[in-house]
Amino acid sequence: MSDRTDDPGSGWFDTEEPMVRGSGLSGHVRRWLLIDGNRWVLALLLAGFVFAFVLAVGVLDGAFREAVRTNDPIETAFSGLATGIITGVTLVVTIDQLVLSRQLGPLAEQRQQLDDSLRFHREVEQVIDGTSPAEPGRFIAAVVATIDDRAAALTATVAASDTEFAAAVERFVDEHEHDSEVVSQRRDARYLRFNALRAALEYDYSHRVHEARRLRREYDEELTDEQREVLTELIDALRFLGPAREHIRGLYFQAELVKLSRVILTAAVPALAISLAAVFFLDAGDVPGTTLGAENLVVTVTAAATVSVTPFLLLVSYVLRIVTITEQTLTTGSFVLREDERPGE
Repeated sequence: MSDRTDDPGSGWFDTEEPMVRGSGLSGHVRRWLLIDGNRWVLALLLAGFVFAFVLAVGVLDGAFREAVRTNDPIETAFSGLATGIITGVTLVVTIDQLVLSRQLGPLAEQRQQLDDSLRFHREVEQVIDGTSPAEPGRFIAAVVATIDDRAAALTATVAASDTEFAAAVERFVDEHEHDSEVVSQRRDARYLRFNALRAALEYDYSHRVHEARRLRREYDEELTDEQREVLTELIDALRFLGPAREHIRGLYFQAELVKLSRVILTAAVPALAISLAAVFFLDAGDVPGTTLGAENLVVTVTAAATVSVTPFLLLVSYVLRIVTITEQTLTTGSFVLREDERPGE
């Protein structure tokens, strides 16, 4: 899975979308921080902020400088940081165990999971009239393409009509086509890369299912048999998107948590080494002089502390994206959980 920035200005994260709202520069910055940005780059920016803030306090606050000149605050601070790093590594091991526990089950459980997966693919194949793709992006695109066909068929049934139902169908199809176009752009996303997850999330599934069911219920008495049949087939195709999205999201989260574990373990070694070196060897009198108005001792302590908190900053950057995606995909069904997504308002 790649961490590179993926077309931050399009699709799921457009400013008009409810996923991550905002307009102009602030909207792009917010989307970059929450979703689009490379997690390493975000962690480095956070580290830069920590360094600049602590250094500014050290330069402007005389009491802070006096405290740093004594060994005890330095030893206490870095001892606490070293303890926190070790605790964080323990947390990482726990996360790995939780992820692996889902992969290491008895044979009967593994067979049941495989049977469920194959059964779902067979059900999808009955709808898309072909073999369901194995790649997540292409799988979602295939289902959405089937929805395209059925939406077009529904439009054809009201082509010569000038009724309220025809207007409602036109609005529904327009919204569907917008999401469908964005999904099709990500159909070739590689397995478990962030773009593959986007292909599953770009389509506003909950809203679309709700609207399709509302059309069938509110206009049931005025529907022809053909319109009712086409609308039912459209809903049948829509219902596969929810389980597929949740499955792809689960796989992505497992991969992301494993990557997070590897990243934190990688950063923890130098961070722990710096913390222990500061505890054992850093003395207030070892770093005399000033640079650009800042005492070298303050700069050294601030830099060492920033390196020591880097594993925590990486944890923040990765978890920020995970919880943002989780917040926006809490439901598998047709529930609309955010007020700004209420249909028809």
